[in-house]
Amino acid sequence: MSKPFGIDISRWQGTADWDVIAAHEAKVEFAVFRATISWGYKDVQLIPNMLGAKAKGILRSAYHVVYPLQPADRQMDNFFEALDGDWGELPLVLDVELLHDAKWFQVQTTVKQCADIIEQRTGRKPIIYSRAGWVNDYMTNHGYNIPSWLNDYDWWLAQYLTSGAEHPGPPRLPIGVTRDKVVIHQTADHTPGFGVESAMMDYNRWQGTSEQLIEYAGVPENESPPESHLSDAEKLARLWAAHPSLHG
Repeated sequence: MSKPFGIDISRWQGTADWDVIAAHEAKVEFAVFRATISWGYKDVQLIPNMLGAKAKGILRSAYHVVYPLQPADRQMDNFFEALDGDWGELPLVLDVELLHDAKWFQVQTTVKQCADIIEQRTGRKPIIYSRAGWVNDYMTNHGYNIPSWLNDYDWWLAQYLTSGAEHPGPPRLPIGVTRDKVVIHQTADHTPGFGVESAMMDYNRWQGTSEQLIEYAGVPENESPPESHLSDAEKLARLWAAHPSLHG
């Protein structure tokens, strides 16, 4: 596949070796990391992953797993506390795939409230991650109650092949979302892991060119992603100085 390649990982993949990840044959151009779940859980691998990817010049984002029946403000406070001021280069992500017996209007309300808070705090709309079938069934009430704002957001959509190979795309669209709003396709889960302790990880494809990915991230034209021009020693020195907690 020729589309820019990316990964998303969490503590389930264990400790990541970013030298191995950066040397992968399909160049990892972007990575998204789980940060938080609801209002009380923070992923212990978030900061190491954000720092490791940044040191290799890989474009980054982080995602929050939304609980539809929990207060949006508490969830977003947890999200931003975990991020600790480093939002990455790509827009932040809302992972919307848990129902917990919520009604469709409760899902819509909580997702929109979370999205509004992210936009207020970062100046950018978040990307919404989900699957077409889930959105259709649980967020738009089987297409009968499509929120007017659904197509105002960019989407990261999951669709896989039963063979385990990467889905060639494009992914199926939720009702009310147009093709141009899909920026990332999660093409496979349980695919071979590399540079992580887990044997499996998720693969993703940016739905445009590498140049469009860099532009979307806000990296100035003719410049590399953050810190990619630095030597490994310089990168390590910056990380060491910026995070004293790593010293012990």
